[in-house]
Amino acid sequence: MSKVILSFLGTGNYARTRYQLDGQLYPDDPTPYTQEALLKRYEEEGWVLKVLMTEEAEKKHKEALAERVKYEPVPIPSGHTEEQLWRIFNAIVDSIPEGAELIMDVSHGFRSQPILALAAVQFLQVVKGVRVHRILYGFYEPTKPEGNFFDLTNFLRLMEWTQATRDLLEHGEGLRLRKLLREIHSHSYQEEGPKAKKLASVGEALDKVEDALDLLRVAEALSSAQELLKHLEAASEDVAQLPRSMPLGLLLGRMRERYRPLAAKDPFSPEGLRAQGEMLHLLLQTKRYAQAITLARELLVTLVCVRQNWDPLEERGVAEAWLNAKVKVRKKKDSTAEDSQALRLISLWEKTADLRNDVAHAAMRENPAGARKLAQSVEDVCNQVRALLEEKTTLPGMRQE
Repeated sequence: MSKVILSFLGTGNYARTRYQLDGQLYPDDPTPYTQEALLKRYEEEGWVLKVLMTEEAEKKHKEALAERVKYEPVPIPSGHTEEQLWRIFNAIVDSIPEGAELIMDVSHGFRSQPILALAAVQFLQVVKGVRVHRILYGFYEPTKPEGNFFDLTNFLRLMEWTQATRDLLEHGEGLRLRKLLREIHSHSYQEEGPKAKKLASVGEALDKVEDALDLLRVAEALSSAQELLKHLEAASEDVAQLPRSMPLGLLLGRMRERYRPLAAKDPFSPEGLRAQGEMLHLLLQTKRYAQAITLARELLVTLVCVRQNWDPLEERGVAEAWLNAKVKVRKKKDSTAEDSQALRLISLWEKTADLRNDVAHAAMRENPAGARKLAQSVEDVCNQVRALLEEKTTLPGMRQE
């Protein structure tokens, strides 16, 4: 695996100093170049240095830097136009091999260069599988005896947390967030200071909830949501003690908002039915249409069981037979003979069953709906089922609660 230190070289009059990094000073003798300090720190571990430089920087510093360290120059334009900015971005991307490990030095990045570097680093992680070891900024004040490297890597991690949380909230994809939580937990034990105790547990609890949602394990999803909320509460103490992870507290807050409506003990209690309605809403939000229409169908069966005092597990077949019988009766006689509320439930049952069959049979039937039309129909029907739950509709012939 290639190990690359990629650094910007500007046109400044750099003062000689030594830089503090990982508890030591580099190099042995003062240098005007952060590049030399970094290479002295990492050269024995097999890292190579590449330096991004404009024509102006090349004229002023190329030879002087070459006299001090071995490096590969990477020419870039000055960045005065948008076209030049894209050329700088491409130069950064092209200079890093596939699957490389990268240290990015932005100490002498000028104008928009550090922002371009950050964007390129994110791009490299996805497109070339690059592993970012560190992002560093060398800071020097003339009034102080030596400079210092600030580690900015966790600000890249913050961007990753943000994207991972968005993946979860918008698409129901929590794999990346779970991985990051475990990494933060593990990293706290590799440094001095407070240790995380619950962040990894949040990742595990999140696994359980999302697996239950994907596989439509209703009771397990509701109970796992309760468990996750407990872990999130405990994890807030971890975040408060870990300065680099404090922004994560806001993201964990979004997770609490997402899963709190799902938390319930008994799926067949009023609280449990409301939680299932929220679960249906969440499945629609994350475009898990197959799970949503399946749950909508089962909710109609559950609603009949609960209101008829039938066992919602053992007598589901009885409830389905009742609904199917009502559909047949409605088709045989004038629909106005039925109560409007009963007609609504029966109509929903018929639509839901048809949509569920279209999804479950992978369109292997006559006249299947197109994907976009099917998705819209699933959303419409599921929202009607949610409304039915919220209204607590009482149907003729059903026992009162």
